[in-house]
Order: sequence, then structure tokens, then C-alpha cells
Amino acid sequence: MIKLRNCIVTISLLLLVALLPGFSNSLSVKAQEYIITEDHAATIKEHKLIAENDEYQLYLYEDTLSIIVRDKKTGAIMESTVSEDDGKSNASWKNFMQSGIVLEVIDNVSTQLTRASLLDGAKVDVQLTDNGFTADVSYEKYGFTYQVKVALLDNGFSVEIPDESITETNDQYKIGNIYVYPFMGNTYLGDRDGYMLIPDGNGAIINLEDNGGKYTSGFSQRVYGENVGFNESHVLSLFWGEFQTVNDAEMIMAPVFGMVHTDSKMAYIGIIEEGEYDASIEAYPNGAYTNYNWITTKFRLRQVYVQPTSKSGGSVPKVEEDRTHSNIKVRFAFTREEDADYSGLAKSYRNYLLEKQALIKQEDDFKIRLDFLGSDIKKWFIFNVSVPMTTTKQVKSILEDLQKENVTDILAIYKGWQKGGINTLPITKYKADWKLGGTKKLTNLIKDTKEMGIDFYLYQDALRANPSTSNTTYNVVKRIDKRLFEEETYKDVFEKMVYLTPKRTAENLKKLLKNYTEKSVNHIALAGVTNKLFSYTYSGSTYSRVDTANVYNELLNTMSESTDLILDEPFAYLWKYAGALYNIPVGSSDYIFADEDVPFLSIVLKGIMPLYGDYTNFEADKNEYFLKLVETGISPSFYITYEDTSKLLYTNSCDIYSAKYSVYKNEIIEYYTKLKEVNSAVQGACIEKHEKPQENVAVVTYDNGVKIYVNYNSYSVTIDGVTVDAMSYRVGEANE
Repeated sequence: MIKLRNCIVTISLLLLVALLPGFSNSLSVKAQEYIITEDHAATIKEHKLIAENDEYQLYLYEDTLSIIVRDKKTGAIMESTVSEDDGKSNASWKNFMQSGIVLEVIDNVSTQLTRASLLDGAKVDVQLTDNGFTADVSYEKYGFTYQVKVALLDNGFSVEIPDESITETNDQYKIGNIYVYPFMGNTYLGDRDGYMLIPDGNGAIINLEDNGGKYTSGFSQRVYGENVGFNESHVLSLFWGEFQTVNDAEMIMAPVFGMVHTDSKMAYIGIIEEGEYDASIEAYPNGAYTNYNWITTKFRLRQVYVQPTSKSGGSVPKVEEDRTHSNIKVRFAFTREEDADYSGLAKSYRNYLLEKQALIKQEDDFKIRLDFLGSDIKKWFIFNVSVPMTTTKQVKSILEDLQKENVTDILAIYKGWQKGGINTLPITKYKADWKLGGTKKLTNLIKDTKEMGIDFYLYQDALRANPSTSNTTYNVVKRIDKRLFEEETYKDVFEKMVYLTPKRTAENLKKLLKNYTEKSVNHIALAGVTNKLFSYTYSGSTYSRVDTANVYNELLNTMSESTDLILDEPFAYLWKYAGALYNIPVGSSDYIFADEDVPFLSIVLKGIMPLYGDYTNFEADKNEYFLKLVETGISPSFYITYEDTSKLLYTNSCDIYSAKYSVYKNEIIEYYTKLKEVNSAVQGACIEKHEKPQENVAVVTYDNGVKIYVNYNSYSVTIDGVTVDAMSYRVGEANE
């Protein structure tokens, strides 16, 4: 009877929608099911209306904590679970798809993983609140309890699982992972138009189209990169009874993901507000495990790792003793109509960061970035011999030469300035290599560049230590299995590096900061700690990624009070301390299941702070890379040496195969001249819209009205009446 009544209501609603003024006949029949015109329907698909505000309504099905969000202005809805399964999924997946919260449970004895949805013996007690609900969930079999808090917001809703509400009372079972509304906005095969947004590199999208079963895996990456404290080949993520490993890829710099339904013009960006340090983003196109397209975040509370038992290679799997302690909180921020696309999601995230002061607007003047390599070391018989590549005198000479060519807006970074060169780590004193001119000459160079109007930064990798040049017996990171973590360099002179403990990093930098201040050094290009987070053991204690992030956060907060910091490809939690970001990717990892690159990070950050890309001199297709810089609003970077790079052949810098200034001088001038002109039209402006009106063509609209047209085709194109030559670009006005 209920199903018949629902069917009649659905047919009636479809007829009403078809009669609406402005209704588009292009809207698919399937998409029409997700437009609910009745403003105050008591139920939608057996979900009861429990909260609403001026913008949205929240519906709940208590048994599984399934929710539906309805946009009051457009009538569009998004569901958090699969309401009508196609019958092709097994029982485990069916329960997964119909549950608001899903656990992955570790058997402490066998270390095997099982899935526990809210349909797998959970007791759910729901209490409604003014703007949502609170649910107490318990599993008698496993001895687990936790609480879920869902609140309707002005632009969406938030989900929170307080850390203190999570209990584990059965020694045999431990919580491995928690999925929070994993099927929010899911779609079936190619029934809907739209895409999923993944934070891969600058950004990428996966279209909601029928893939015909050609994809057997999806996107699965840790937020803020891999955790070197564990053997990452043994990451717990159970799909069809198999462990899934993490792929090598661009790091996730920002804890976000998105779903866009272009047919109903409804979209959301998921923002991990708490628990991001031990979360991952998972996105699966249809064919990868199910016939549905879905994207979610997974929170890792515990991990199984391999514990060596002998020097001969014996080992056993072991469950992490203590779980991660952090609140879990995700905000789903919705956009509608013209903003229901990746541009709208990026703007929503930008506004969120600015409002939370997690991002501070900086001067966005155009500069070209030039990194200078000072020196490195090569082996000569049994001795280490310094190889000077760019002395302080030569750095000044190059900068003066460029200024004569009207290249005046420069951000310069001096790498390998320290005694012993670039791989003599850690830097603990302000002491320059004597073959570069020594400390006094470096201090003079810093003063001279300031008078020249050049931003001059000293490069500092604050994370790594070189066992061959420093005492690394103490204060270095050991993995959770108690073994020393060693980073392979795959080079001949120094084969391995180790990581300093966060505490030692902080001690070193705070002491060095005093030394810098005495010498009027207040421009630091920080690396290492900006894009690494890890669990580790030291002196019998275990520390989580949360602990590491807390130390780095406090450290950069202190440094930023007296130092102008620019940060190397930093994670989002550190953006507020940066005057600029460098080594920002212009594209993605090019996964086979990803359909397009989109400049999500550029839309978020351009106009808020300067962005600098990877080194132009190492790009295979420089013409395409130049256009990418134009499209993304990222400024160019070059790695420069005065001497010929053949001198680096027997050093750890042997991969710098082409960097000699005399070779790249003209290219630097060309990039500077052209990109300065482009940026002068949009200086201080933010990206309002990024579109791809046809294949290999991008149109970028800034909030000052300027449009930039980029054509990657081998033939000219005309867009908005503007003709753009092959492999070229045009800068025009919005009304051109």
C-alpha cells in the first residue's frame, strides 16, 4: 500500500514538474525523480521531514540514519543511500549502500576485516534536535558504541562523531575505519548527468556515465599524503574481501571532495573539518565494485601493520594498539543552479577558508620564481668534495643581468647555501658554504637583493637529516614497527635520508630563528615539514599524525610572527602561515578513470595568494605547460645554476640535467614578459568561473570581468566571438 501511494505521488509530482514555467524538456526522466516541487512534503521516499531553514530541508529515515536533503528554491534533492537497489550487489554491499554510517571492524585475533553497517545488528536510538538529530549507536556483538550528530546548516549540513563517544569494550574487536555517509549524492550507471570532484593534484573530475564495466578500481588516497610510519602496502580497506593498496599519485593538499548533479543543478563540496589527518578520499565510478557512482571520506582509527619478528625476514600482522583520537566531522556545503559545478564548489571552499581564517589574503603581485642551486657534494675516492654551482657573487650577477632586461619582479630562492651544500642536513646554524663566498657574502647578498627590490629566500628542508653528514643516533623517526624509517634517495653519494622527530625539528628551527634574526634573515622558503605527516615511535612512546600536525602547526605559527614564510606544496592546515605557495601542480595524476583535469585549487587560491608551479625547465612539452600556467593562474618557476650541470653528474643533484642560466636566460625573459602581461589584467582578482566550452579549449572568467581564452588545439577556434590561434591564448573582457 505504501509503495502504491509513493508511486502515485511520484507520478503526480512529475506531472507538476512538467507544467512548471521554464521547465526544461531536456531534463531526463530519471533526473525528474530528483525534483520535488511540494514545499512541505511530510515524507520523501519514507524519509520524514525533521528540520528546515530558508534554504534547505532535511529528511531522515531513522533505522539506517539515511537522509535526504532538498533545496527549497529548486526542489532538487540528494540522497545519502541507495533507495532502489538493482539487485546485483551482494548482501554486504547492499547493506553498505543503505547505511548512513559504516564501520570496518578488525578481528584482533585473526587481523581480518569485516564490514558492519547499521543493518548488521546495530541498535540505533534517535533524538531529534532543533536543526537535525543525534543518534546513539551500539553493536552488542562487537562491544562498540558511538554517537552521530547531524545538523542542518544555512548551506547544507554537518555530520559529527565525537571522539569521546566512541567506545570499544570487547577485546576481540576493534574499529578500523569509519565511513560517513559514503553514498551521499550517489547515482546509478549513466542515469544522471554530472561528475565527482576528486582533490587529485590541482583537481580532476570523474563523469557520471555508464562505463560498461571497464573500470575495476577507483580513487583512494590519504588526505595529506602517505603515512611513512606504516608499511603502506598493507592499508586496510576491504573491498570484495581483498586489501586495496594506496597508489603513487599527487598528494591531496586539501581535505575536500565533491559531487555535482548538472541535470538538477545541485552540488555539494564535502569539507573534512575534523579528523582529516587520518582520513582518505574514496571515489568509485560504476563498475568498480558496484553499478553506482559514489564518493566519500573514510576515517582510519586503526591500522594493521607488519611487525618484523626476526632479521631473516619473519613477520606477523599486528593491530595498532591505540586508535586515533580525534573528532570526526564533515561539512556538506551545497551549491545550486549556476554555481552547481566545480567552479562553484571551489568558490564555496574559498569563502569557507576565508571565513574560518584558515586562509589569509596576501598581496598577489606577479613575480617569476628563480631557484638557485648553491652547491652539492661528490665523492672523490674516500673524500667528499664540494661542487659549487652558483656562488653568492654569481647569484647577484644573474639577478642584475635580468634586471637590465626589464625582468624586475623576481622571487628568488637560494638552495644549497649552507655549509656542505644542499644535502648536508639538518641546517642548525646560519653558516654558508665557504666555496660560495661564506656567511658574510651571503649576508651581503641578502641586503643587496632587498635594495634591488627582489624577494630573496633561503631554502630550508626542516624535516630531513643526512646520516652521512650528521649524528642521527637520536631524535629521528622510527616507524610503528620500531624500525628506523629511511627515505631512499636512489642516488650514489648519499643513499638514504632520515626524518627528524617533530620535537627536534621545532627545537632546531626555533634556535635557528634567533640566529637568523640576529643577521636580519627573515625570508625563509620552508620545505619538508610542509607536506609530510606521519605516525612514529620514539623513546617508548607512540605518536600519531595528529601529534605531528600539532607540533608543525605551533611551529609555523611561531615562525610566521617574525619571518616571511613561503611554503613548498603545503597541506591546507598550514596555508594561513604562507606568504606564497610553491611547487603547486597544474594538473592531476592522470588516472585512467578520471575524465578531465580541472583547476580546483587555482580557483580557490588565485587572487588570494601567489602560486608558483614546478620547474619549467624540466617540462617535456613547454608550449602546453606555458598554456597551463596561463589557464591556472600559476606563476612560472625555473631552477638555475651558473655552472654547467654536467658538474652535478656525480652528486645527489644528478637529476638536474639542464639548468644553466645562459641556456635559459631568453626563456626566462619570454615567460616573464608574456605572463606578466596576462597577470596585469587580473592582478588581485579571483577566478569566478572556469569552463571548457569545447574540447581542448578553456575559458577562465575573473571577478573583475576579464576573460582568458586558452586553446590547446592545433587549429584556431572562435569562442564568444573571440578568435584564438592554435596553441595560444587571448585576454579579453567579459562583454567582448
